[in-house]
Amino acid sequence: MSRAWSCFEVVNSAFLRSPSVQFAYLTNMNRLTSSFLRACFVLALLVFPNLSKSQDVMNGGFESVSSLPNTTGQWTLADYWGNALSAVGDPDVYHMEGSGGGDLPETPVAIISPLQGMAVAGFIACGEEGTNRREYLTGQFSEALIAGTRYQMTFAIANGERTPFSEAGLGVSGLGMFFSEGSPEQIELSPLELEPHFAFSQVIFSREWQWMAFAFTAQEAYTHFTWGVFGSDAQHGIEVREGSAPSMAYYFLDGFKISEITGELENEDNTSDGRGPNVKPDQPDLDLDDALSWFVPNAFTPNGDGENDLFLPVLNNMDLIKMEVFNRWGELMWVTDDPNVGGWNGLHAGGAEALTGAYVWKLQMKKMNGQLVTKTGSLNLIR
Repeated sequence: MSRAWSCFEVVNSAFLRSPSVQFAYLTNMNRLTSSFLRACFVLALLVFPNLSKSQDVMNGGFESVSSLPNTTGQWTLADYWGNALSAVGDPDVYHMEGSGGGDLPETPVAIISPLQGMAVAGFIACGEEGTNRREYLTGQFSEALIAGTRYQMTFAIANGERTPFSEAGLGVSGLGMFFSEGSPEQIELSPLELEPHFAFSQVIFSREWQWMAFAFTAQEAYTHFTWGVFGSDAQHGIEVREGSAPSMAYYFLDGFKISEITGELENEDNTSDGRGPNVKPDQPDLDLDDALSWFVPNAFTPNGDGENDLFLPVLNNMDLIKMEVFNRWGELMWVTDDPNVGGWNGLHAGGAEALTGAYVWKLQMKKMNGQLVTKTGSLNLIR
């Protein structure tokens, strides 16, 4: 066990470090609330070391699907993803152009919009305490990792906003990642009795997307990684976080990436003794005036009810240069360079209502030091 932990580090803008492990937990999000939807924002400003692109996660955003999902349990539609070879485990893939139980943002489990792109995955991390019910998601690297090489892995996780009839609402500790050459094999829904290479000791539960990031040294030529809760329920904390009697801890995932670390970690003089994956980390002390410099809602509802009728970025310590919104065919729907504009009201330039569905925004901003920043993302118009 000590050999496995000794090469793992977790990094973010705080870069907490112990002699063998660096550990920090990323979360700094905002929520947009409507009568039926809280849109999720990603608002973490990270300073990572220099990274190369020799390896990556195949279909890390679940965008590549063989066909659009129309119900839950269709994980096989997401290219390069698996369910730890279980005969009965049924993780889910959701898409903004899906239908039935496979569309977004309202899924049968919770309301969620993609962190990026148009798709996310979801899975049951565990059931009620004592049931030892598990699902796992197994991803693949584009190339086998190089033993002895340091990498950084990032991804995002959320529980979404629970729907009234959802069975979700539990939170669980011990969510972790296991690296392997080939996929591990789960027996039906039983826990994988494997020692994860990295795990969070605290219960994770959040309606909004949270970025997670950790650095590690590959011990072998890993080709796969598996995310979930390893070991029996007796080893983990399972808590009711929402609902009166939820039966499962359900998590959405998006944005998996891995990059080789070619530079030195920053702020390595910030030490924290006794920290590691089995210890609850300190929350980083962020300068909110700097960290919350911008965010863009990923959904709005131009239905005239007075709530979330306009789409507009929120900028702090940043100047708006230009913002554009395009439909999925690349047609320009709206553009402004006026920081005082009221926002897009969901109409074409000619005055016709834009259709419900997915759109793409492009935002150009200028920092106080004059640096120009360009960002893009997805937007869901709901009427």
